[in-house]
Amino acid sequence: MAALIHGWQEDPGFADKIASACYQQYNKLPRKGKPQTGKEWILLAAVVMTVSRDDLCTPYDVKVLSVGTGSKCIGQTKMNKQGTVLHDSHAEVVSRRAFLRYLYWQLNNAYRGKGSEIFLSPDKNGRCSLKLGIEFHLFTSHTPCGDASIFRKDFEKDNADENVGQAVHDTDCDRTILETETKKRKRTINSLEHSKKTRHQTADEKCTSLECGDGKFLNEKTLTDTICDNSSKVTEPSAKSRPLEVTCKPTKKCCTESCSQCNRNIPSVVTCIDTSTCNTDDHRDIHRTGAKCVPAGDQDCLQPGVDYHKVGVLRTKPGRGDRTLSMSCSDKIAKWNVLGCQGALLSHFITWPVYFQSIVIGSCPFNLDAMQRAVFERCIKIKNLPEGYIIQQPRIVRSQIPFIHSKQEVQQGSSEKKLVPSPTAIIWYAKPNAQVSVAVNGYRQGVTAKNLGKPGSRCSICKKELFNEFIQLKTALSREQMPQTLLCRSESMTYFDYKQAATEYCQARDQFLMVFDTWVVTSAEFQQFFSE
Repeated sequence: MAALIHGWQEDPGFADKIASACYQQYNKLPRKGKPQTGKEWILLAAVVMTVSRDDLCTPYDVKVLSVGTGSKCIGQTKMNKQGTVLHDSHAEVVSRRAFLRYLYWQLNNAYRGKGSEIFLSPDKNGRCSLKLGIEFHLFTSHTPCGDASIFRKDFEKDNADENVGQAVHDTDCDRTILETETKKRKRTINSLEHSKKTRHQTADEKCTSLECGDGKFLNEKTLTDTICDNSSKVTEPSAKSRPLEVTCKPTKKCCTESCSQCNRNIPSVVTCIDTSTCNTDDHRDIHRTGAKCVPAGDQDCLQPGVDYHKVGVLRTKPGRGDRTLSMSCSDKIAKWNVLGCQGALLSHFITWPVYFQSIVIGSCPFNLDAMQRAVFERCIKIKNLPEGYIIQQPRIVRSQIPFIHSKQEVQQGSSEKKLVPSPTAIIWYAKPNAQVSVAVNGYRQGVTAKNLGKPGSRCSICKKELFNEFIQLKTALSREQMPQTLLCRSESMTYFDYKQAATEYCQARDQFLMVFDTWVVTSAEFQQFFSE
């Protein structure tokens, strides 16, 4: 007799159920915007809702709320100050922004008394809370770009059969768990030092800079303090699926030559990946990301093999020639795990931040430690968050079901020597009669150059369109329904003004930026526009 399941947290098939639901919804979408058969590939992401049920046979229901595809990003010279261009078309970002459209629709239903499937009626403060048993999850067919994609190839193989469809962190775990891990790292310093001395390779072959910048975390600190204070960058070697990291002194070849291009001080401590157990060149290499270190932060050393990247740093997405200002998906997901995925505008109407309870990764190269490091472990230094804001630690699970239009799957069935990513981004959310839209280069697909400034050229999830949704919802509310943060507000406020009026969200954002102080913040000049 099969064991009874009391919730999605206990379901060993949860990851595959989420992946299957997302793929089924994708397959239902029109052909327009999907990759050319045998020539192109695409990344898929989705936001999924689970609803708890009092049924031991079917303890929860699954519903896909939004779907997004894409892998492109526009450069900074193509950014638009009127909010009419979609700057970032990576699948995770597209699906999250489509989810915001869904939330606006549900809030309209809640405020108008039409019945929302996810929100309760507004409280005395004019805000809506989620119904009991409603939880949201992020699915992505591939590891998020940026920090989560950087890990040794041999460690991907080591944990290939582990953590498949199994949760790795309970959502009710709090920050103290990670702080306990930091204390454990402190106790392992002696063994790490011993490992450093007994390795067979030279330091020149293995070192990557822990701090290629001004050493602000390292200056005048002992080795012990450095390891503890930088817990998001140095992980404890405990299991075979966990990369072993050691500390050593930098060498001239390792750091001075590789980092001299940025003309910044070289720190007195660096982090290295121990390759003494590797026997092949493949085992001494890593999966790389195209995302670039932010200009004001620490830089990659770009040495061969495992020494190419620096982990734990902020990155921007790559662009063709013209550098982008869009943060990597790893960084954005980390931000959502602190501020919530609802953003500043929706926080006016929603009582508490909306967090993803799990992140489900499709069948692809994957490393559990890299994911944890990227999306929440490096956030543990954030303190003094407003009430309701936390360091969310979503369960991270992986599905074994491949995505039909992933690069790996297309390669297997194609005779083409060189595949290319699809230039399109598909946008869908679960509102009846909502049209599926397709974006290319930040605009609606098919728009001509002479129509770029017209409303018909916009994507449904660009800043301008989402701001219009915000104003329409606000305008429909009576004074008794109006959230306190929106009372006595001038009608001539800009997109930027309304974001700044979300005081609690802005307080949380400020605490976030105190830790991630090299984050590329969008200039106010790109947010000083009005609704229509």
